[in-house]
Amino acid sequence: MYQTIYIDIVFLTNFLMDYMLLRLVGRFLHLGGSRFRCLASAALGAGFSCLLLYMPVRIVFPVAVLIHGSCAFFMAAFAFRLKRGCLLAKTILAMYLTAFVVGGIYQALETEGTMTGRTFLLFLAGTYGSLYTLTCVAETFRLCRKNIYPVTLIYQGKKQQSYGFFDTGNLLMDPVSRQPVSIVKPELLEKVLSRELVKKLMYIKEKPEELESTELAGLRPHFLSCRTAGGKEGLLLGVILTELTIQTPGRVVHVGKPVLAITFEPSALGEEYGILLNSRLLN
Repeated sequence: MYQTIYIDIVFLTNFLMDYMLLRLVGRFLHLGGSRFRCLASAALGAGFSCLLLYMPVRIVFPVAVLIHGSCAFFMAAFAFRLKRGCLLAKTILAMYLTAFVVGGIYQALETEGTMTGRTFLLFLAGTYGSLYTLTCVAETFRLCRKNIYPVTLIYQGKKQQSYGFFDTGNLLMDPVSRQPVSIVKPELLEKVLSRELVKKLMYIKEKPEELESTELAGLRPHFLSCRTAGGKEGLLLGVILTELTIQTPGRVVHVGKPVLAITFEPSALGEEYGILLNSRLLN
């Protein structure tokens, strides 16, 4: 008994499914792969699935697991620029688990004989939307339990989203503007300003003449004295942006002309957030 298989349908089906899996896993694990790399990886996986159809012999289960695992390895490594390590293994495992859930639903619909092109597209859209929403809701609850909230930095019309940690111990005030001061990572500031501008701010102590630069004038850079939890005194460089918004579960807080102090110590802030919010901003 022979069965007609259309290779273009096989490729398109696998391509769309692989792309959806990569985007969902990237969102869930915060991998941040670009759409182009995910599209290329999905095309690689779909092409590989088509090649398997031309195998002259039946592939036994252990070999099939090894082959598909190798394909998932290269797809994840390329899509998210991952190297060998725990994160890559976690990504491949997440892809397998997501594929298991999505594949089960797809198989049930196909068995019922109701799988048409339109149904398949609706299935993809519904599955992606549902899992994406669940991921967002779970992420929101997880972060709120840790006092971590979505924030948006705005400067001269440019916006950059990140997360901020509500630190009850941060009571730093700017003596010039009398505004609460939050601590920001330079890597985050580079995304809303520019890498060159942040580099100028980093070396402003050695080159104080840069304070007169027209590029820096809008940021109003100035030094702030502070005291760490260990009792050490030091100086932080403060800048003023256009606006800072903080998305809490109950409301959106808009802070006009927020004062942000730049920290150049990698361990000063956690990995899950880019800003240490001043406790007075939400009170």
